[in-house]
Amino acid sequence: MSEVVTQASIKMKLAIISGIFGGVCATAALFSIIIIPLPGIPGGSGFWIPAALYFALTLWFGLYGALAGHIGTFIGMGPFFGWTFQVWADGALGDFMAPLICRAFFLLFKADPELKTRRDYAVWLVSVPIATCLAAMWIHFVNYSFGTITFGAWVWGVIAYTIGDSLAVFTIGTILLRVATKWVKTSPFYVTGRLL
Repeated sequence: MSEVVTQASIKMKLAIISGIFGGVCATAALFSIIIIPLPGIPGGSGFWIPAALYFALTLWFGLYGALAGHIGTFIGMGPFFGWTFQVWADGALGDFMAPLICRAFFLLFKADPELKTRRDYAVWLVSVPIATCLAAMWIHFVNYSFGTITFGAWVWGVIAYTIGDSLAVFTIGTILLRVATKWVKTSPFYVTGRLL
């Protein structure tokens, strides 16, 4: 019985962590949009700081880390920049999918988020741009399908999203993983061996 209660309390605490870091990601989203805006893409940024946070959070906390990115993007970029609900809900969905794709790579290749070996770094360097590009293609495909953006904006959006997210993840995210993973692994909240 106590094991069930313990698992339930850990899941509750992970949900709280998602909410707290969702707020942090929302703040980072607004900061990114204001500091490095993308011309022609309201609510977009050339250096998406929340991505660094939610990629690391997802490698540490699984689904709950990805939820933080989803919550943060949904709150941070949505209503403030004139997009319709469909556009910013879709953007938030991409920021939910991308770190889960990266986590799938880490699980498939048994890479360590502490980035201890060359293989760990190789998985990191390959999975991040693939994950961000797939999410960008999804987001902008949906927006293009609904007639919200033109094909030219689709191409520009995919390129900008992939580069802006990847740059932030490779700089800030790498530092987060190298510095904090060792500590996070000792917590009962660290999720290992499964995608979600």
